[in-house]
Amino acid sequence: DCYEVTNAQYWEFLEYIKKTNDHSKCFKGEPSNKDHTPKFWDNEYYNVPDYPVARIDWYDAYAYAAWAGKRLPTEAEWEKAARGSDGRNFPWGNEWDPARCNLSGEPKPVGSVAAGKSVYGCYDMAGGVYEWCADWYLNTYYTESPYKNPKGPDKAAKRVIRGGSRFSKPFQVRAHTRKSEQPDLFNLALGLRCAKDVKEK
Repeated sequence: DCYEVTNAQYWEFLEYIKKTNDHSKCFKGEPSNKDHTPKFWDNEYYNVPDYPVARIDWYDAYAYAAWAGKRLPTEAEWEKAARGSDGRNFPWGNEWDPARCNLSGEPKPVGSVAAGKSVYGCYDMAGGVYEWCADWYLNTYYTESPYKNPKGPDKAAKRVIRGGSRFSKPFQVRAHTRKSEQPDLFNLALGLRCAKDVKEK
């Protein structure tokens, strides 16, 4: 997707779960009794509909994407969307420019830093919130992975996150920088973006 998932979009998902108790789209191995409500959901941060949803773990991100008829991007897909076909250092180009991303420590509405969008029109791929990817994380994976459309190792301890957050340093938001977290971790720096398969013509 061109945009990260917002508080308003995630709220619709929570309302659906609350009304239907339908967990059929959730990851089969997620912790039991999980309701997917972000920690401190009553915090004023969540009163702003177009802020990127945060404090969600990988299982929350997976469930939301599946409910929306989409999925989490693979790490390779995420990096291609951020770097383009020329392998740029940042979504907007090769040179660092603090005006093109949000590292202020304060939240901004999704899509509000238009100057930082990637060549494919994807917003907020540097700073704001880290974005969960579908893949397990393995440091050496790309030394042995398939060249075309790699989907990550079969199993590992952590899941991939990409893009940096509003609390990051400039070197942490480079489009090729890799990072990982435990799948059940949540904090103000973790959000998501969805992806969807395109049918070949």
